[in-house]
Formats: sequence, C-alpha cells, structure tokens
Amino acid sequence: MTTTTTTHETISAEPRTNIPLELPGSQYTYLGEDTEGGHHHLEERSSTIYVTDQPPERYLPSNAPIYWFRVQGVLEHVESLPPRAVRDWVAYVDQKRGWTKPPLLIDASIAHPSEVSR
Repeated sequence: MTTTTTTHETISAEPRTNIPLELPGSQYTYLGEDTEGGHHHLEERSSTIYVTDQPPERYLPSNAPIYWFRVQGVLEHVESLPPRAVRDWVAYVDQKRGWTKPPLLIDASIAHPSEVSR
C-alpha cells in the first residue's frame, strides 16, 4: 500500500515581490508563459513550480562552467509537486489558462537521473 502525503500552503493576499530564484541551468527549467502573463519556472531538485510575472534572466557568472538563471518580480504562486508530476502541471495550465507557446521538450528536461544513464 502506498501512502500519499498532502501538504497545504497558505498564501497571503499580498503578492510577494522581488523574491529571487537563482539556480544553475542544470537545476532549472523555464516552462513558459501562460495566456494570463504568468511565467512558470521549475526548480528541478525539489519539483517546485514558481509562477511569476517576469521571465527568467540567464547569465554566466565569472568562472562558471554553465549558465545560471535568476527570477525576480511578483511571485504569484508556488506549487510543490510530487516527483515526475510536471507533465500534470503543464496539462493543468493548458486546460485552465492555456500557454502562449506549449512547453518544448518537457519530457527530456524532467527525465529522472536514473533514466538518463540507461
């Protein structure tokens, strides 16, 4: 029997602003913009979605081997997902808001590390 844990999150009525999310490209995926102007960002380690009012900024820190991504602006929503549920989030947004462009390569960008080495 599998046990499922449900978590509830309290979100204040006041939007949080300038909450940066800074991650190396190996831990970040930009899912895209929905038709209401929300930008969906995935922190891959924790399977957490951040919805903000701004797209990511890509930059290369000095002496860094890979690009990093910085997200700032109004944080509209945070959603912690079970592992491998990002496809469900993409489908949910598609149904509720729609995408300006459907996320590309979603299966490749969220492949589990054990599946990549096969």
